[in-house]
Amino acid sequence: MGSLIRATVLWGYRELVHQLGGDANQFLSTYGIPRGADAQEGAFISFDAYIHMLAASADELSCPDFGLRLSKWRGLDVLGPIAVVARNARTVLDAVDAIARYLYVHSPALRLARAPWSTGPDVAFVLEATECELPELAQGYEVGMGLAMRIIQTLGGPGAVPASVSFLHAQMGADEAYQEALGCPVQFSQTWCGFELSAALAATAIEGADTATRRIARKYLDSRYLPPMAPLSQRVADLAGNLLPTGQCSVEVIASDLAMHPRTLQRRLAEEGTSCQQVIEQERRAHAGRYLAEPDLTLGHVAGLLGYSEQSALNRSCRRWFGMTPRQYRAGLRTQRLRSGA
Repeated sequence: MGSLIRATVLWGYRELVHQLGGDANQFLSTYGIPRGADAQEGAFISFDAYIHMLAASADELSCPDFGLRLSKWRGLDVLGPIAVVARNARTVLDAVDAIARYLYVHSPALRLARAPWSTGPDVAFVLEATECELPELAQGYEVGMGLAMRIIQTLGGPGAVPASVSFLHAQMGADEAYQEALGCPVQFSQTWCGFELSAALAATAIEGADTATRRIARKYLDSRYLPPMAPLSQRVADLAGNLLPTGQCSVEVIASDLAMHPRTLQRRLAEEGTSCQQVIEQERRAHAGRYLAEPDLTLGHVAGLLGYSEQSALNRSCRRWFGMTPRQYRAGLRTQRLRSGA
C-alpha cells in the first residue's frame, strides 16, 4: 500500500475544476478519493491517487498551470498541526526547518531538507517525493512550490519571496503564470526541485511568534507522531536550535522536552557517538555562522540569539570555532562578497 497525504491538499480542487468547466466528482470517483474528504478533520487520502488526479485534471481540462492555480487556494493551514509550530518559530528559516522536520506528519511520501550544497548565508531547500515519478509529479511539484511561496509570505510578510525556485521538469505553463504564482526567477529541467531563501529573508523574525506555544505544539507532534528513522541527535539538534535564543538551552531542558531523564538522554546520544553538549555546540556554531553573515545584526544581538548573556562569551567561542574574533570573521565574509561581486 502506498503512502497517504493529508486531505487538506484537496482544498480548492473542487472550485478550480468547476471554474475550468470540469466535474470534480468525476475525477474524485475515478481515482477512488472519497467525496467530502477535504472537509473531514484529520482525514488522509492516497498520495498516488492524488498525484495522478492532478496530472489528469491538468491534461483533460487543458490547463498546464493547474498546479500553480490550485496552490492559490491554500496556505499554511493546509499543513495542519505543523502550521502551529511554523507560525510560532523565531525566524522564517526556523519555520521552514520545522516544516521540513515534521513534513512526514503531512505525508510520509514527501521530504523537505536543506540542500547538501547549501553552506553559505543563503539557504536552499529540496522538495522530494519518494513515490511516483515524472511526468505525473510535475503538477504536484508546482502545487508544492506555489504553496511554499504563500507560506513564505505568511511568515515573512507580503513582500517576502524566495530568491529562486527550481523544477526537475520542463516548463509547462506561460511565463506569466509562474511570475504571478511564484514572484521570483524560476529554473526548469534542473537536477532538483526546491527553493532558495536569501540570508536576509531567512533571518526575518516572525511577528507574533510565541515560544511557549511552539514548544507545546512540538511536544504534541513528537509524542503523537513517530518520525521515520529520525535519530535522537537530530531531534536534539532541532530543539537546541529553537532553544538557543531563550538562554535555556541545556541538557535538562532538552531532556524535559523529549520526556526523558537527562541521564537517559545522554546514554542514548552516546550510542549515536555524540553527547547533548556536543550537539548544542554544533548547533550554536552553525547558527553563529549564519547570524554573522547578516550585517544588520549587531554582535550583541548575535550573542543573545546564541544564548550568551555577554558578548565576551561570543568572542571566546568564535576564536574556538573559527580561529578569529566575530569582527574578523564578519570582515572575511565581506571581503569574499566583494571578490565575488555580490
